[in-house]
Amino acid sequence: MKISHLADKARCLVMAAGLALMASLAGTAAYAANAKPDPAALKAQAMADAPTLIATGKYSCDPADAAIVGERDVGTNGKKVHANVYEIACKAGPGFITVAASPTAITQSVTCTADEENRAADKDKTGIYCTLPANTPHYKWMTPVVQTYVPNCNVSNARQMGSTIAGSGKPMIDRYEFVCGTTAGGVLDYPQLGSDAPVSFVTCLSVADTKLPCTLNTLEMVTATIKPLAAAADPDCQMNNARYVADTAESDGYFYEFGCANKPGFIVRTKLDNTFVKSFSCAAAQGVGGCKFTDAAAAVADANGTYTQQLKAGGFTCTVQDFNLVGTQEQTKRDYIEFKCPEQPFGLVGLVPQPGSTSNLKMGDCFHDQVGQQGCTLVTPAVLMAQVDKLIKAAEPTKGCDVTQVRYIGESGAYDDGIVAEIACANKRGYIVTISADRQSFAEKALPCVVARSHKDYEQCTIAGNGTYTEGD
Repeated sequence: MKISHLADKARCLVMAAGLALMASLAGTAAYAANAKPDPAALKAQAMADAPTLIATGKYSCDPADAAIVGERDVGTNGKKVHANVYEIACKAGPGFITVAASPTAITQSVTCTADEENRAADKDKTGIYCTLPANTPHYKWMTPVVQTYVPNCNVSNARQMGSTIAGSGKPMIDRYEFVCGTTAGGVLDYPQLGSDAPVSFVTCLSVADTKLPCTLNTLEMVTATIKPLAAAADPDCQMNNARYVADTAESDGYFYEFGCANKPGFIVRTKLDNTFVKSFSCAAAQGVGGCKFTDAAAAVADANGTYTQQLKAGGFTCTVQDFNLVGTQEQTKRDYIEFKCPEQPFGLVGLVPQPGSTSNLKMGDCFHDQVGQQGCTLVTPAVLMAQVDKLIKAAEPTKGCDVTQVRYIGESGAYDDGIVAEIACANKRGYIVTISADRQSFAEKALPCVVARSHKDYEQCTIAGNGTYTEGD
């Protein structure tokens, strides 16, 4: 049975009406008094019939034990026929009760855990419920399954929350909530009898706001299991709240929000096993819907102050007024961030180490960014082109160049932090230029496109029509 991550947080789940199945068997637990069936014979028949029953129902079950626990009359083709009620225990997976007129004619089946939901409502105690040792307690089968997701969990209680219904277009699963003693368990989706749906697990936090929330796991129990994530992100945070935010886009982990009593909160990204991956401020959380426990203005102010200090420590003067998180370099655990600050008219953009990263800060400006990443949005290409226009007019004051387009070619090999670019002018003049590190001049004389064209070893102009100026134009 394949195991996959839960893709749909059970918005399609409904409380299964079929869970009341065994209530309809009330009064049939015992055979007629004069029948006096031989227990050994019944046991032998049940064990002999079990493989055929399992094959007929296409159930995923290697039978460990079986018993005939009652009988009843069922309607078949308008006629009443005798049927046996079997209980079957499986070596792995849930045990179940099935009603069958013969091993190849199954009428109804229900898992022991689903059947248990009827026990409390059975005031007369006349229904049929699972009693085989391998099916007692009814959740006994869950422990080896859930330990894949919650290591060392010994399931101490469980309940069926609901099931998908036929025709919904969703995997046919039963949804169970389980708890691990005094620590939190979670939510397990397991194939319905006869289904090959995938097995999956989610935390109770992920269903807290749905129509089917957890009831066995308390909020205190659940948040205690993820509290170490908050400490890994910020040891100074006095955690006072937590919630599931979303799955990662790759479905390989989760996002959680944490609130802190003493400071703005943050978002944590984890792997599927809740291993810490990274954290980021609420100010950068719009991509996952934003924070609820931290005021947006407070989050932005906190992030701006933190980044200002981080940049200063790296040798960059920048009183951060705004920033844009462009992406993440996962290998080095650095974020690619653009900053807007009054001290840097062309912005700052580059790789900023995440908390815990051992990588270095690496920054440039938005001229640099136009060469590769092109992630600057706070300092626009129009602002940069205006500076290039100013520089070419200063360098070639008699040429009448009004810059209409800039093509960024790359970093200069001759001048540290210099940027090589092609510029096009409205009068069809064009140039290859090297912008100096201070962005206040050209590092060397601007090279006209017509000259570059005559020297094949130079960088060539490629903007359409560039360098086609003639004196008669």
